[in-house]
Amino acid sequence: MTNSTIRPFLLATAFALAGCGGGSDNVVSIPPPPVTPMPTPTPTPTSTYAIIPQAISTQEFAVAGASHSAAEDRMTQVGAGGQLQVRYVQSSNSYEVRVPQSTAWAGISYMSTPSNSLIDFGGDSAILWIRTDPSVGGGYSYSSLFEWADTKSTIEGHEAIGMATPASGVPISGSATYSGQILGQSNEPHGDDYPVEGTIALSFNFAAGSLSGSITPNLHQGFVSDPLAFRDTVYSTGSTSFSGKFDTSLAGLNSFSGLFTGPSAQELIGNFAFPYRSPIDDAVYQADGAFVGAR
Repeated sequence: MTNSTIRPFLLATAFALAGCGGGSDNVVSIPPPPVTPMPTPTPTPTSTYAIIPQAISTQEFAVAGASHSAAEDRMTQVGAGGQLQVRYVQSSNSYEVRVPQSTAWAGISYMSTPSNSLIDFGGDSAILWIRTDPSVGGGYSYSSLFEWADTKSTIEGHEAIGMATPASGVPISGSATYSGQILGQSNEPHGDDYPVEGTIALSFNFAAGSLSGSITPNLHQGFVSDPLAFRDTVYSTGSTSFSGKFDTSLAGLNSFSGLFTGPSAQELIGNFAFPYRSPIDDAVYQADGAFVGAR
């Protein structure tokens, strides 16, 4: 096709397209392609959860609980050195742990979204099952109650941690009653696990330096024990800690000890151990664990 024939053809086409438009009422518009909506991103959980809500500065927490070197021998350790150590690091807004017989701190972060009852923390050295339900030890400001195990399954325990009360913060007059929860386990071999839950009540006369109270354990298989009253308690006016035994004649490890938490002793943490007779086989077994309470 020559240039002389191309030009008339192009002009004719242009006039034809213009004629199709006519007036503005006849303009044909081509709608834009539909916009594909972007999916809403899934919220990313924060890297930390407030294990101790009032901890805002770097610190290592006081610990109290009962641990076992292995499930087979259940060598109970109730001293602070046999428990998991926990600290808060302000610069990273995170928590770190150190397993017994170790000098290395390792970071942890939660593995599941916080629920109304439990949150799982995990790391390279240990896993924590934090209680968030007030009925089983959650909902405290200066303390926390949890179950833990090292990742090698060589040691496990139930533990309470908290911000220890300074000596100047312990009341030296008046009295107060602390109500709390216990969490632990027993060596009774019936059932798939051996949980020990229940309540504890501690009554302090700060001025007189005296302590009384009781523990009401709910053992596995649904067996709720009668309250075990305190005896041989040790507490003096102004002391930041306390201890005692339970009123039972059964043979076995029998003790409790604890300390106040919070700037003015608003809460407390501790460990417990007591023998009991099973209603299933009438044999004597051992229970131990940790507790937390508030006034």
